[in-house]
Amino acid sequence: MGFFDRFKKNRGTDQPVNIPRDLVTGDAGPIEAGRAEERDSSIPVAVFEDSREKKDQGRSTSYMQPRREEAESYFRRGNAYFKLQNYERSIQDYSRAIDVFPEYIEAYYNRAIAYKFIDNYLKAIEDYSQIVEIAPNFVAAYAGRAKLYTALSDHVSALEDMKMAARLGLKEYQDLLKAKGIEW
Repeated sequence: MGFFDRFKKNRGTDQPVNIPRDLVTGDAGPIEAGRAEERDSSIPVAVFEDSREKKDQGRSTSYMQPRREEAESYFRRGNAYFKLQNYERSIQDYSRAIDVFPEYIEAYYNRAIAYKFIDNYLKAIEDYSQIVEIAPNFVAAYAGRAKLYTALSDHVSALEDMKMAARLGLKEYQDLLKAKGIEW
């Protein structure tokens, strides 16, 4: 079961979701398809919305499954290249995964991290923005994008993403904003 599938399975509950810390902070490496190390998180699943469900309603699951499987093959190979620190090749494979399955948020997320490692912050921001469009309550996208905006000295945009991440339950930004006296 992949990362996104774990979100969908637990949707509608008020139970916290176990997600890797790197998804929350954007500091660590990429996630594996269904094999990400899990740690506790305070992000409630009930607030996670995904437009893929709406887009895919009415489509045959037999049509969607081969596309997802092909995309996961590229995704896994991209992860292998990432581990070898061959970020350019990992970006190529994540891009292929996205071409096959355009709503593949894990591929966008990992590609954003790879772009960050090669200092292409604008491309990373584009990927985080695409995640936000597909899954508006995916807190890790806001957190990662906020850090990149900060690195680019776009403090206004960084603050907006920090506030959104705080509203979505990211304790790190809740505490930071509270300490600075900023309402979120």
